[in-house]
Amino acid sequence: MPLRCLWLLFPWVLCAQVSSTQLSQKQSETWSRSISNTRLENVQWSPSGERLTYSWRTPEGLTEFKLVECATGKLTPAFNAEALAAALRKEIKPKAEARNLGISRVLPQNDGTLWIEGNGFVCTLSPDGSVVKQDPAKAPELKPAPTGGRIRSSGSTRILSASRYGSKSPDGRWVVAVTVTEVTATSKDGEKVVYVSTGGPNTPALPPGFAWSGQPAWSPDGKHFALWATRAVPVRKYLVKDSVKQTEKEIDYDKPGDDKTQQLACVFSVAGGFRFPGSDVLALTMNTDRLDWTADSARLRSTYTLRGFTGHGILDFDVSTKKWRKLLTEEDPKFVYTYGSSYRYDLPDDTTLWVSERSGWTHLYRVNLKTGATLNAVTSGSWVMKSVVHIDEAAQQVTFIGLGRNLNEDPYYRQVYRVNFDGTGLVPLTQGDGTHDVQFGPGRQYVVDTYSRVDLPPRFVLRRATDGREMVQLGQADDTQLRAAGWEAPRRFVAKDRAGKFAIHGVIVRPYPFDAQKKYPVIEYIYAGPQDSFVPKSFAVWNNSFREPALQNFYVVQIDGRGTWNRGKEFHQEAWRNLGDAGLPDRVVWLKAAGQVEPQMDLNRVGIFGGSAGGQNAVHALLRHGDFYKAAAADCGCHDNRVDKLWWNEQWMGYPVGPWYAANACLTEASKLKGKLFLTVGESDTNVDVKCTYDLRDALFAAGKKDLVEFTVIPGGGHGACERSDMREKRLDFFRRSLGGPLPR
Repeated sequence: MPLRCLWLLFPWVLCAQVSSTQLSQKQSETWSRSISNTRLENVQWSPSGERLTYSWRTPEGLTEFKLVECATGKLTPAFNAEALAAALRKEIKPKAEARNLGISRVLPQNDGTLWIEGNGFVCTLSPDGSVVKQDPAKAPELKPAPTGGRIRSSGSTRILSASRYGSKSPDGRWVVAVTVTEVTATSKDGEKVVYVSTGGPNTPALPPGFAWSGQPAWSPDGKHFALWATRAVPVRKYLVKDSVKQTEKEIDYDKPGDDKTQQLACVFSVAGGFRFPGSDVLALTMNTDRLDWTADSARLRSTYTLRGFTGHGILDFDVSTKKWRKLLTEEDPKFVYTYGSSYRYDLPDDTTLWVSERSGWTHLYRVNLKTGATLNAVTSGSWVMKSVVHIDEAAQQVTFIGLGRNLNEDPYYRQVYRVNFDGTGLVPLTQGDGTHDVQFGPGRQYVVDTYSRVDLPPRFVLRRATDGREMVQLGQADDTQLRAAGWEAPRRFVAKDRAGKFAIHGVIVRPYPFDAQKKYPVIEYIYAGPQDSFVPKSFAVWNNSFREPALQNFYVVQIDGRGTWNRGKEFHQEAWRNLGDAGLPDRVVWLKAAGQVEPQMDLNRVGIFGGSAGGQNAVHALLRHGDFYKAAAADCGCHDNRVDKLWWNEQWMGYPVGPWYAANACLTEASKLKGKLFLTVGESDTNVDVKCTYDLRDALFAAGKKDLVEFTVIPGGGHGACERSDMREKRLDFFRRSLGGPLPR
């Protein structure tokens, strides 16, 4: 071959040596450099919360600091760089130049000055332009007051308790000694009261296997104390192997159906006798917690979560009646998402703010803690009170995140509201068609509202926190150069579900570069764990799960089907005893509808990939919908919910383990596999038992499906090991081989 021909081939040889993940990294860097101001940088408040500074990137690539007078909304440059440099040359830094001040922080102070930290200097700048040299060591004293928190915080819970812990009673009269079978209370006068676990006259015996332990929790008047009676159960062990490090270790790892340690709250009277909640009051529990006496010593309260996650609540013991009862409950025969949606904030007037889905939607209620009666709904309607941001007891108001209240917006968008404890006076504190993130200033007088969409770069607004009034627009990111560089925003798309009832939301990412005269294979990125919703809602230049396959000539989609969270109880409980469904029927319908508006999508070549619960989802796509999905990549999947960890699986699948567990296990349907499967697992996964994947592999091979499976164990790999760059490369290669490339339309 002539030498000149080799030179012509040289660029192609180079490209062949560059991996798709390396190309993705380069493209990510190129696009990321094409847009700035995607978040508000160097935000600083004055201690009073009346002044605000932040930095902004100019079109020329320079950093400019800005100052806001919050009460008027006046927005100005924080300083003139030339004037500041001149003042510094005169007083502090003889060689200061405007172009190399290197300012890192600007802190507004209540007296109108600005504390400025720069390259080789620290000073205060007065409104008249004069500067005063400052000691850098004093900087910690001038840090701004803490902000009011960010929207992602679920707010602080509060449980009031007057319990006094210790062996000695609050009045000093009694001392308690505890053994596993006997508790003895001895008075200063030598009087002894003995309590035995076998019970006595008018006192029932502890259930078999229970023993007392821990420190007494005394009532304030010293007439009663509480202890835990515990039936301790050893926790199953799971052996984690690492062939790279040549190590093995055992970790605690209980599984669905395993026996669990149980605790019962026992209340003792120094006059004699003890009481605990019987099985008629409290069924088998996942856990119990807290021994909280009321300030008047009249009641003890304890909390519980039922086994199988059919509910949680507050137990109450009344010392006058000597009876236990359920004071406040959130229970459902299917499931209650205890870890995600429980919230309690006790108030000094013996009421509490309590989250419940009793209406079918997550909302906040005010409840009487003496009677358990609901006083009023604080929030209500066919939308979700997502989480509490702040409780203002003095004003009797709640600031919270709401989803789906604005009917013409995506129901997953976060908006922030304030409402009175009695449910009146609801005020939106954020506005704008997008998902919102907020930062309150000191004193919570003003708030920086940041909002965006997948197809709208972030916008920043200063609002008054009393009524949400816009004080000034702080700026918005400009994606003009980003789009000119070839970046295209994900397309938001909505279609009805399998029954035509619920709107199903998702996004579509086109291949890059895109040719409208071609048809492209489609890959769905799936995670259908019921603990949340997962389709992105805010702006991002890059997402590996989307952009990396898109650079390899694939359409990429992500969808939130039925069974995921944040859309109300009915939508969510599609997952009950039904994890194998994964909302896949909704996804197929959605994809077919998407193909009508994106005709370049080749729905005869659809793949799917996911990890953890998403791995199980991806396998079920081939097992149950193999006529639609032609290839799947599944990593570290919880393919058998009987083998995975207890807490996550019993939350959705329930207790005890019933036949529905086997019905949802991938290996049960191994013979139904259609299409090709890229099955991976990290050898040292501590999250999902690797046996889930090994058992599935064995079942598939036994069913004669070996030729359809590419199986890889990643030595020393943990949970999600397939997201390493080398494994992502192999996964993309699998989809290229299984689905092919673009074809003419």
